[in-house]
Amino acid sequence: MKLSPNAIRKPGPWFLLRCILSQLLGRSNQVIQSYRKDRISHVELEQDLPLLLTKKKPLLIDVGANAGQTISMFKRVFDQPTIHAFEPNKALVETQLATAFGQDKNITLNAAGLGAEEGVLKLNHFEQDQMCSFLPLDNGQRNPYAGEAVVNSSEVPVWTLDEYAKKHSLGAIDLLKIDTQGYDLQVLKGADALLTAGKVSFIMLEINFIPLYVGQPAFFELDAFLNKRGYALVDLYEKIWVENRLAWCNGLYQKI
Repeated sequence: MKLSPNAIRKPGPWFLLRCILSQLLGRSNQVIQSYRKDRISHVELEQDLPLLLTKKKPLLIDVGANAGQTISMFKRVFDQPTIHAFEPNKALVETQLATAFGQDKNITLNAAGLGAEEGVLKLNHFEQDQMCSFLPLDNGQRNPYAGEAVVNSSEVPVWTLDEYAKKHSLGAIDLLKIDTQGYDLQVLKGADALLTAGKVSFIMLEINFIPLYVGQPAFFELDAFLNKRGYALVDLYEKIWVENRLAWCNGLYQKI
């Protein structure tokens, strides 16, 4: 409701004080409520995941496992999860992942990538192994990693999640996590049958808001693809800012 100029009066000091106190108390209460362990915080991913996905022994897919950071997180927050992990950097699979998780019968490690179709792709290995990607690096001024050297490359087998799920009789997937350095939309396209059939309950994927890799999808492309298949955004987590602008984060989607 818009007030006319005649209806506006200069507020007194007690009114201003009440407004300030109300705002301070309201914000404090909001922060306190967001960190209550029994409700969705929309801030802490590890707090929210087990509240949203309450199933015992969930089936989880980790695409872009790197050194196993997400696998470790899954084991912390979920009750007896079954995990299928995919990492195209074979050296990481044979060393760090195999050492940390190779003896766990509930974890399957795959030295392969996922994409829109099956085949073989060249993986670019950068100085920082977490930046390995099937895409070339964007060397524009907005990319904080511009100029990062490619130390070598390797030929990597690439599968689709649709075919992998059929081959291994996975059935319903409770959570699909994707962190593939700009290749996330291709992974989603390779899981189109599963997504369209509603066989994936939650999707967690990296979203880049600045150009890191040549050919990476924009947020609106990922969002539109998932919305069309019946997925809604829960929230954006683990935000990283570059020069006061949102650079990248993890988006959590839920099937509705």
